[in-house]
Amino acid sequence: MASRRPAIDTWFAVSDEDPLAGRRRSSLLSRLVFGMTGAISIALGAWLLSSGADRNLGVALVAAGLIRFAGISLEMRGHPGIGFAVAALTGAVLYAAAMLDLGGEAGLQVWALLLVGMPPLIMGPQHGRLRPIVFIGNAAIVAAVEVATRLTPPRVVLPPEVLSAVRGCNLAATVVVMAVLVVAYRRLLDRAADHLAAERKLSERLLANILPGPIALRLKREENPIADEHEAVTVMFADMVNFTEFAAQHPAAEVVNRLNSLFQAFDDMVERRGLEKIKTIGDAYMVAGGLPQARADHAEAVAALALEMLAFVEALARDTGRAVAMRVGMHSGRLVAGVIGKHKFSYDVWGDTVNTAARLETAGEPGRIHISEATRRALGPGWAVEPRGRIALKGLGEVPSYFLLGRAAA
Repeated sequence: MASRRPAIDTWFAVSDEDPLAGRRRSSLLSRLVFGMTGAISIALGAWLLSSGADRNLGVALVAAGLIRFAGISLEMRGHPGIGFAVAALTGAVLYAAAMLDLGGEAGLQVWALLLVGMPPLIMGPQHGRLRPIVFIGNAAIVAAVEVATRLTPPRVVLPPEVLSAVRGCNLAATVVVMAVLVVAYRRLLDRAADHLAAERKLSERLLANILPGPIALRLKREENPIADEHEAVTVMFADMVNFTEFAAQHPAAEVVNRLNSLFQAFDDMVERRGLEKIKTIGDAYMVAGGLPQARADHAEAVAALALEMLAFVEALARDTGRAVAMRVGMHSGRLVAGVIGKHKFSYDVWGDTVNTAARLETAGEPGRIHISEATRRALGPGWAVEPRGRIALKGLGEVPSYFLLGRAAA
């Protein structure tokens, strides 16, 4: 449910890269603050007790320091809210007692800055709704004590030299606490920034593996929808022959490993030639040339890729003795490309060019590259083809097609 106090919630919020890191950072800072102030409280209390300047306040300081360490122990034992509340309330009560005991001349007001300002900064998600409660409660105590010290004299009158020493100790202690806290907070923020940068690089790398670079940039600019018309593109479908039967007869791990090794090799070939892998569909591999950026040699680049893929599969069959074969279909023409989906989105292509390439692959022969008349024209005279004659393709009727043999002899 949306908050009714967005401004207040924003002020009290602890910005972080993720909730778990926020909890760890908050726990570290709170232990640091309470540990330092607890040690200072014990040390100052022991000095007051040994000097006899103010035994009641000395006992209170030592007790408050021990209670703060107990609060740290509670937080470490899985009770962060209770531990923080105990430590924070101890500080407020101790501040009130010290101010009423020694008055405003002891320089205790510097602790009010830590008392009011620090808890909202170091409290994290694990402290729940305590953040505004602690802030308002501590601010109210500081205000009430300030009024009380102006209306009533201090209960303990210290000699001027002792009062001066107490003022110096308070000032020095708060400076040390603030300095250590600032350094620690700065280092934690730097680590959070490094973590965010690493996560951003990872997300961008993952996005680059899903989408073409220019499309990823448009998506990050929140362009929607992403749909482009391309006039000259060559689409290739490559399908592993009889792989369905192989998958039915072998363990899942072996099936996935064999297909993965093939497709990883194909991925390297596609990347090296600057083409675009569109997707895999089962044991079929789909590639396009001429998008998302147009290129004049789209047919030649895809044809060279098809020949390299076919040679790779044939070499694999010879080396392993396995019955591995691939059927390829290619067609060139106009299509539409874009990003579809809200979750698990993908870059895809649509149109007759895609359907024709898929049907040419289905109507092809193992170990051969089946191309259309349009692709033959796009390749030009520098490529050798074998006419297959007219074949019937679903939705297209009888059309001429060819088998691509390779580059024509010079």
